[in-house]
Amino acid sequence: MDEPDLGASYAALGLQAGCSAEEVERAFMKKNFALIKSADESAREKLRRAHDRVAADVKARENQARANVVREVPTTPVARPKGILPPPVVTHDPSADDPALLSFDNPLVNAVVPPLVVALAWVVNISPLGFFLTGFHVWVHEFGHATAAWMSGRKALPLPIGWTPIEPPYSPMVYFGILLLMVILFIAGWKERKIWAMIAAVAIAALQFVMTWRLTESEQQFYWTFCGVGGEFYLSALAIASFYVQLPEKFRWGGCRYVFLFLGASCFLYTYLRWRDIYHGLEDIPMGSMVNGEDDAGGDMNVLMSDYGWTHSRIRFAYHALGNACLVGLGVVYAVFLLRLNRIPDWIVAKLSRAEPAAGS
Repeated sequence: MDEPDLGASYAALGLQAGCSAEEVERAFMKKNFALIKSADESAREKLRRAHDRVAADVKARENQARANVVREVPTTPVARPKGILPPPVVTHDPSADDPALLSFDNPLVNAVVPPLVVALAWVVNISPLGFFLTGFHVWVHEFGHATAAWMSGRKALPLPIGWTPIEPPYSPMVYFGILLLMVILFIAGWKERKIWAMIAAVAIAALQFVMTWRLTESEQQFYWTFCGVGGEFYLSALAIASFYVQLPEKFRWGGCRYVFLFLGASCFLYTYLRWRDIYHGLEDIPMGSMVNGEDDAGGDMNVLMSDYGWTHSRIRFAYHALGNACLVGLGVVYAVFLLRLNRIPDWIVAKLSRAEPAAGS
């Protein structure tokens, strides 16, 4: 590749030699988005060619750095076009300077850290320190009620005292507020090519639409009740799985994900082991409510039996099956990221973004 052409390609992207692959992709997405709005296909094609040149140059440089190949510095000056800086002399991979525990693409971290944190959560649960996590487990239960209400467009306030007031009338503020958050998440993920953030935004928006507009009021109220214990399963499982999800940079997720991993593992283990014992008859189904005691006819299990005709065996089977489904899902997520299959969606997006425009477009 000619030096002037490479220099022009860097200039087209507003970059200098020595930039990282992430900076290349970010600059390309920003400029490409502006050209999409202007409908200038010719300019987009030129930008794509510039991107491919720069990406190839950066990849070659990073491959050489990973192999710890030290470039020999020439003893005589080399003529270069004005405005183009020579590539830096790299003796090691620059990404190695980043803390490994904050990396989302470190195979050792993805393979070892989650099992270790889950084991730590289990030890804390069975120790006297587990008492201090009880309040959190209760709050996750209430968030289970609240998320089901929010997804169906209702106001709900999950209180850590074991009570979640839900307002039955539909609230446009709740529905469109959540939808706006998903749009923001999708756009941020799209700009930074965080494919899993985009998938999560679309999935949540679709679930919200179904629960709000496709379920009857009675069905919505059923999920408000069922998702108390249900939320202990799926919310804690999502907290564990989110350890692998690279959110847009503005979310500062690199360090926070460890807290969510520990708390999610603690809640999931507590709930799963408890309902496993209930399923096998070693423990009774929890009747009543935390606020009004075991005789409260408004407790979740009481309502499932009195209003929806559920039997004890059906309750045991439903929650045990939900726990097993979450456990299998977590196993699949762990295997996907352990085998690095999560790169497939990123590869597809990269290919589509570089695809040639259709004829006549």
